[in-house]
This record gives sequence, C-alpha cells and structure tokens, in this order.
Amino acid sequence: MPTLRNRRLEQLLGGLIDESLTYKQVTGLIPGTVEGPDLDFKRDTYSSKDSHRKALCGDVGGLANANGGLLILGMEEDSQCRAAKDVGVDISDAERLRLHQTVIANVQPTPTFDIIPVEDPDRPGSGFLVIWVACTAAAPHAYVQNNSLLYPKRIGTQTVWLTEALVAEAYRARFAGLADRIDEAARIERDFTTRLDSRQSWVVATLVPDVPGEFRIDTATLNAFEQEIAGQAISGLDIPLTHFRRPGVRHRRLVGAGEYDPHGLYLDLACELHENGSGSIAACFDARHPRPSHDDGPPPGSRIDDEDLVITIAAALRFLTVHARDRAAAGGLATVRVTIYPVALDLPTYLVHHRGHGWVNNLGTHPMRQPPVADGVADIDELATEGRGLLAATYRLASSLVQEFGRPEALQLTADGNLRRRYWHQQAQGIVMRYAEQHDVDVIEDLAG
Repeated sequence: MPTLRNRRLEQLLGGLIDESLTYKQVTGLIPGTVEGPDLDFKRDTYSSKDSHRKALCGDVGGLANANGGLLILGMEEDSQCRAAKDVGVDISDAERLRLHQTVIANVQPTPTFDIIPVEDPDRPGSGFLVIWVACTAAAPHAYVQNNSLLYPKRIGTQTVWLTEALVAEAYRARFAGLADRIDEAARIERDFTTRLDSRQSWVVATLVPDVPGEFRIDTATLNAFEQEIAGQAISGLDIPLTHFRRPGVRHRRLVGAGEYDPHGLYLDLACELHENGSGSIAACFDARHPRPSHDDGPPPGSRIDDEDLVITIAAALRFLTVHARDRAAAGGLATVRVTIYPVALDLPTYLVHHRGHGWVNNLGTHPMRQPPVADGVADIDELATEGRGLLAATYRLASSLVQEFGRPEALQLTADGNLRRRYWHQQAQGIVMRYAEQHDVDVIEDLAG
C-alpha cells in the first residue's frame, strides 16, 4: 500500500505513516504538538452535510495543493491549535469508505491519499482516522461544486480558496514543473553517461521525483548502503541481473559499480543515487559485434534482446524508486527516462530476440543510429512495489524504445501490467510464472494483437 513520506511528521509520530501506525504513537502528540502547514487536527469526523463535504474536500485538496500532510480526526485541540485530547471517532470500514468516496467523487484530479484507522484499545470501533495526503505533480486539485471549480490550498494552518490569478499560476507551475523535471532527467543522464565505459553497451534509466526528498551522506550512510548492495544482484520480475561490487560516493550522491576500468569509468553495472531522491542506473548488455571482415558476417554494432530490455527496465525502475521513497523520503509522481548508450552512426544498435541454440531473430525494421529515448510519468509507490503498476510502467517505456526500431510494442507484457507467456524465453517462463502468481499478475496465453 502507498505511504506518505514526510520526515518531520515521521519524527513527530516516531515511525512510518502507514498501516503500522499505533494509538500510542498518535496520542504521543498530546500534549503540545501544534498544527502546521502539514498537520491538521479535527475533533469530529465529516458528516454527509453539504458544508461538511465541502470542508473535507477542501482540507484534502488544500493539502494536496500545498506540500501534503495529515488530517487527524478524533483529536481535540486547545485554543492554541495544540493537540489536547483523544476524543475518538468512528473508524469502521463503512465510515472510511464514505469519506474516501466523497473525496474521489468531488475532487479532480483525484489526489493521492489514504485513510488509516487507528483503534483505541480501550474503545473498540473508536479511535483516530488519519488521512494522509501527498503533494503531486497533478496539482492544482479542484473541488467540483455545481459545475464550478473551487481550488483550495493549505497556507499555514488554514485552508483558503485560491483566486483566479493564483489558479492560473498553479497551472503554469504544473506544466513548467513537468518540463523542468524532463530537462533535469536529461541533464542527470548526460552527466552520468560520461562515466560509463563506452566500450560497453548500456541500458540507462534515470528518475526525478516531483516532490524531492533528502538524506544525508556520511560514513554511516555509506556503510549501510554497502551492506545493502554487497553481493546482491538487482533483478527484474525476479530474474537476476549482475551485481554491485564497488560502493562509494560522489558529490551529494551514493555510487555503486560492478567494477571500474583503469581510468575510473564504470563497468558492467553502475548507479548514482542523489540526496534529493533522483538517480540513474545503467546495466551493461555486451552483445557488440565488430565490423565484419567478410560479407556474410553480422553487421557491426550492438544487439539488445527485447526480453533483456524489459527485465532491465523493470529492475531499474524499482531500484531507483526504492531509493527515492525509502532512502530520500521523496513522494508523489516521478519523471522517468530510459535510453541506450552509446549509439552512433558507426555504432548502430539492433533489436533482437534470442530463440536458443545460438539462433538470433532480428526484430523491427531498422537499427538505431542515434540513442533512442523513452520517458514518462509514474507513481513512485507503484514503481517501488512489485506487480502490475511496475509492469505497466515498464511496458510503456519498453514499448516506446522498441517503437524506435519499428516494432509496435514490447510483447512480453501488456499495457495493463500483465504477462504474455509465449514471448518469454523457455528458461525464463518458470520464473515469470511464479512472479505472476506471487504478485497478482495475470498470464495471457493468447497471441498479441
């Protein structure tokens, strides 16, 4: 399940803001924790009255249009807006569903949020409803009322309704922010690829979160990172790729490498994970052929297997988003970018499929003679979790890349994140079938199209 990552609120509550949240943690805010731009206390729940519906949608939309945060229902506050008493509210599934549906039906676009019940052990059925709301790139969010749109925003400890000028500014910020993140992903990628050994061929993925996080790089952080990646292979759909063997740091980023060449360039596998949650990862696919000495030899260039491309993209997306969410506490959506490096006029890349026994089937209509690029936007929580959300994003990016070769789609997956069994190598089918069973992914037996 998605969670809100907010360092300040996690410190106040003493843990993650998810289903593990306890009554003791929430009552630990008493006495004296003051409301803020990311924290709002409500003594009662919201009723079905029109005014309460507007208040609920305004409070949720207001947080989504600001920096996200928490609404805690069942917490009485004093005259100074400080947590004072745990009065409790109904935390039944029916009440949670009613509130959830109210927001979904009346706030557009739908914000990223959830409602966590926290039961009072002495009063079964009563306790706190903790509504967490994420800031996303989809802002501004509007409350739809009588065919009109009202735009709330939490400023300080109040929810205000934006003027037309501020709404226009919010929309400009949405589109400018997306353009900035696309540019930032391209910039990070360019910088990263200068440190890849160009004698190898790479799949490169880059991620930039729309709500940046932060973590501190020090000796303890590096030691923890080394323990995390030591001897561990990154994997896509439970199919392992190569290992990181050389952890390190660069300016404001953690570094992992398979090996280094004599000039300090990355070999085999590499990642750079930035303090704000952005990052790049590259995995080598070494199927490069030199210029043939005879006419019937294979043409010069690199060859990338379409199945390997899908596996690598899935592994890269999850690796980068786990860093963004769990290490840097970034949230919301992320801009992702995938490319193949290096590709040039004298070093083309061919899309192939290995059928076993050395037989290689060329796919598409032509090789690429400049780096193909795929980019998109996806939810960080979905990418960090194995299953359909991750696979659907993988399908979109992999299909965008193979279309550059004249191939309509990546046949191993479907657009809604399921698997097509027949398009996997025989030796991989057992692994991906088990993956599908474990992560509620359907297996499609029919031919594509």
